[in-house]
Amino acid sequence: MALTSADILEMPSEEISGAMPWYPHIVTWVEAEIAGLTDEQLDFHDASPEREWMWWSCRRQVSHIAWDALVFTKRRAGHLLWPDEVTPEPINWVEHQMGPENKWDRFLDADLFWEIPALLDKLSLGIDWLTRLVEQESTETFRSEIKTVRGTAFWEYVITTLPRGAAASSEDNSQITYTLEGSLWMVFYEMLSHIRTIQRLKIHQGLAPNVDLPRVGYLRLPHYWGETNENGPGMSRL
Repeated sequence: MALTSADILEMPSEEISGAMPWYPHIVTWVEAEIAGLTDEQLDFHDASPEREWMWWSCRRQVSHIAWDALVFTKRRAGHLLWPDEVTPEPINWVEHQMGPENKWDRFLDADLFWEIPALLDKLSLGIDWLTRLVEQESTETFRSEIKTVRGTAFWEYVITTLPRGAAASSEDNSQITYTLEGSLWMVFYEMLSHIRTIQRLKIHQGLAPNVDLPRVGYLRLPHYWGETNENGPGMSRL
């Protein structure tokens, strides 16, 4: 079992600790930020090319966080969670996973999961999976799971927030090698950054945030905290 606690909010610089994220924070923070929002406030967005951070509404941000919690967990850790069992299918995996048959671009089926209770239900399920994963497996297991993928400008930018677990490949700078330990922190930071975007969308509408979010991980970068409204590095291949 990896070390995990509600007061652990960032990957420790000391490798020996082996601490992992406290994923239940994500559900708590999401629920707090969207509480009381009207449909108009939930669906406010701006598709202007120069305002990429506003392309997705608060509702779409919640859908994406739920998508992350489900799709990432199944893809990267399904073999650990269900080694001898049939993989659960709370969503149509083929339509949601990245690939040629993908139907939904990094968010949940909007025909089935549009209302906030439905989105929160799926988010809670994915967070339960992530919580079970870090409770049942050791950090040594997470560090032994290594993948190398074609890098993007976005990944090259955000992995600078990790003290270990993700780096450019020593053999090819266009490739990024990462451990499951690194990936599990990255997905926590990814979801956290989208909660911050919900806050920024609320502020833009004259609404106050409800949560004092920790400025950790991706939120240390100016593009994701909101120190700049310029578009951040995109998903172009290295």
